[in-house]
Amino acid sequence: MPELLPNAVLIGIVTALSVVVLRQQARKPRLSIVMLVLIGAAGAYVATPALYALADAWRATAWLPALPVVTSGQLFLGAWAGFAVLFVANSKARPTRVPLWAGLLIGGAVAVLVPPLLYAVTGVHQRPSLRDDVNHCTRGMKGQVQPREATNVCDEPITVGLCMPGEVNPAPCAQSFTIGPGETARFDPGDAALSSLPGNPGGLTVVACRPPARPSRMGTAIGRGYEGVCIPGA
Repeated sequence: MPELLPNAVLIGIVTALSVVVLRQQARKPRLSIVMLVLIGAAGAYVATPALYALADAWRATAWLPALPVVTSGQLFLGAWAGFAVLFVANSKARPTRVPLWAGLLIGGAVAVLVPPLLYAVTGVHQRPSLRDDVNHCTRGMKGQVQPREATNVCDEPITVGLCMPGEVNPAPCAQSFTIGPGETARFDPGDAALSSLPGNPGGLTVVACRPPARPSRMGTAIGRGYEGVCIPGA
């Protein structure tokens, strides 16, 4: 089975839900679970690569404007909001009130507007705003109690960062280095050790990001300890 691209699972779920909504609005019988799974798989394995190919072609065309960065958190937030509106506003017992395009428009607006609004209110980049890390592009950084270096094993520049205790989102790691393919960055962890549970939740963190995203850190999803994250560029 081919490897899934980033966000492929979410795109597959959105594809299947879109078919459910369209059939509901057309007053057609429900599809079986097996058929919906096949449709979702097609969205994940066929539609997702096609979308990535279109995005690459767009970026390769010099006269087209730059595509905005959409995070996996934004996609999830927008999909949840859009389909919540569609399923709540529409039912078999009454005429269609919200068409699919309107639900998708609402979802897109939520995905674009809510993360910066949360940042304006809280002063901290929330999870829907975070960029995907590229930790897989490093050698020597992960799995070390006191990381001291990171080598870029990918064919693109990356920014690696070590955040000491006290450095938290929205501030970037003070020890951040943008390195090219094959280059190595060196850290100075001092006496601090990697954040870990249960003994050292407040320790340092490391993370690698794709520029212009910046290395930072924030509390883990379970509320204990810290993890390295990639925040939007300045």
